[in-house]
Parts: sequence; structure tokens; C-alpha cells
Amino acid sequence: MNKAKERKFKHLTYTQRLQLEAYLKAKLNKRRIAELLGCSLSTVYLEISRGIYEHKVTESDRYTGEKFFIKEKRYGAEVGQRKYIENSTTKGRPLKVGKDFEFVNYINNRVKKEKISACAVLGEIKRKHLNFKTDISKTTLYRYIDIGIFDNIRLSGKRKKAYRQQQAKRAPRGTSIEQRPQEISLRNSFGHWEMDCVCGPTLSTLLVLSERLTRKEIIIKMKNQRADSVIRCLNGLERKYGKSFKHIFKSITVDNGVEFSDFKGLERSVFSKSVKRTKVYYCHPYCSSERGTNERLNREIRRLIPKGTDLNGISIKDVKRVESWVNKYPREVLDYDCSEELFNRELEKLLIYVA
Repeated sequence: MNKAKERKFKHLTYTQRLQLEAYLKAKLNKRRIAELLGCSLSTVYLEISRGIYEHKVTESDRYTGEKFFIKEKRYGAEVGQRKYIENSTTKGRPLKVGKDFEFVNYINNRVKKEKISACAVLGEIKRKHLNFKTDISKTTLYRYIDIGIFDNIRLSGKRKKAYRQQQAKRAPRGTSIEQRPQEISLRNSFGHWEMDCVCGPTLSTLLVLSERLTRKEIIIKMKNQRADSVIRCLNGLERKYGKSFKHIFKSITVDNGVEFSDFKGLERSVFSKSVKRTKVYYCHPYCSSERGTNERLNREIRRLIPKGTDLNGISIKDVKRVESWVNKYPREVLDYDCSEELFNRELEKLLIYVA
């Protein structure tokens, strides 16, 4: 006995409504449109009737040439989406956002213009006690995004590939991460950093330092990916912070790249060759998770400077703008605080301690 096929119903998303509008303009057959959208023919007709509006079209008299307006019925994706949201509030359990369009627009604008995740915006609203009628959870927020309530936001993401750690073929040039104190791994103390390079198709590269406790990011443009260039950058930071450098940069964890091969130069103070300014630890080969903070924040940099971008065309001013954006991003791991504020608080404590 054959089992009856279960009918699955799924609402059209805003993206599908935009596709429908384009297909209608291209004068595709309704049945063909249903196939392309992956829905039934009746769904297409119902959606068209929902999104119909009158559009003014300019016409000219063939004899006199006189122009006049006629009204033409067209389908609009925005009209259909707006009516869909309005209808959703009148059936079943009402949407928690109700008619709080100010809340919806705030999240849409922050995500679209500032490139901040919807979850981070929600956390920021709660942390700053911004006054909106709506108070929803992260789960509800992403459910509403999925059904198209927030029409400028798209859910995206790639499944992570299975990772297999490879065995090291040689010992690191400097001190192994195996000898790094457990205190650093626990993130209980300030001043422990991770360092890496964000590269482009040309020699120019970005040196990136990430503080493990506050997630503070320092981004420095280098002309090439060489060990002496990295040392020059650290020398510049040491001159900037002076005697406080050894308290702010207690340790730096790096990978085994050739740019970090001169561990003595990385650790040696610019003011005295006999003094160490910091302690450098080397990760196991092929184990980027040991610099997890650095790797995670590099993804944020790539949101503004995508892979393949020629870094020669990126000015120092642009680099500082990216650095500021990353450090002012409200983060869930920091209870939606931002790295810049937390880092400055730690510096205030440090100034009292150093004094």
C-alpha cells in the first residue's frame, strides 16, 4: 500500500519575491515561474494577487504626439512582502515585532550599512538599553530573518570542512606553545597577544595582532612579508608605548611562518639588545586553532578587505578605519561590549600599576 506523499508548505522569501518580479517582467510563463521558484502554480497566482499595484505609464497619441498617463497593474516584490508581514500578524500567534517598524528598520540599517551581524545588533540594543517596543531573543530574531521579516538581511554560512591535524616535521625555532603558561590559555590576564599576517596577491601585507582577553586588534601595513619588516613593526609599537610595552605585550603567540622566524629579533628590545621586551611562543604546525582569536578576527578584516584585494591600493588611513571598525564591533563573547572600551579600561589599570 503506497503511502500518501506529505505536502510540505513553505512561505516565499523576499528574495523569491524579487525573482518573481523579475520573471514577470521577462514575461515568463506562470508554470515555468513556479518551477524556477520551487513552488506550486497556485502559490504564484496568490502571490501575484497579493503584490499587485497600479503603476503610471507615459503614453503618446500616435496622431497628435500628445503625452498622457495610463495606469497599469504590475507586481511589486516590496508590496507583496509588506502585505505578507501585515497578514502574518493577523493569524495564529502574533509576531513579537508587531508594528514596531522602528525596531525592524534599526536592525536592517545597522546590518546593511555597518556590516554588523543581526545578533550583535540585538545584543547592543540590550546592553545600551535602547528604547524599542520589541524585546526578542536571538532565536526568535533569526527565525524572523528566515521567514523574511527583516528583508535586507540574508542568512548565509559555509559548512566547515573536516580538519585533520598534521604531524610536525621539525621543532619550532623558538619556544613551543607547549611551554606557554596555562594562565594564558585561560584568558584570565591581560597582555597576551596572537600575531599573524593577512596577505594579498602582491608583496604588500597586513600585520595583525589580537589581544586574547579584550580581543583588541592592531593592524599595521607592511611593504612585504619578511622577518625584518615584522621586527620593524614591533619596534614601532615599542617606541609608541615606551616602558609600558612589556606590560601590554607580555607574550605573543605566532605560527611557524618565515616572517616570524627571527624569534630573537621579535623578543629583543629596541632600546637595549640585552633586554627582552616580550616572550614569543610558536604554535604547532598546521594548527591554526591555537591562534583562534587571531583567525576569528581575521575573518572580520576580510569583510571589509576581501581576499584577492591588492593591498598596495589600501592606504594607511583605510587600514586604521578597518581597525577602528573591528575594535568597535559589539561582540557576544564580550557580553556585547566592544574591544576598544575593554582595552582602554585595562590600560587605565596598567597605568596605575606601572606608576
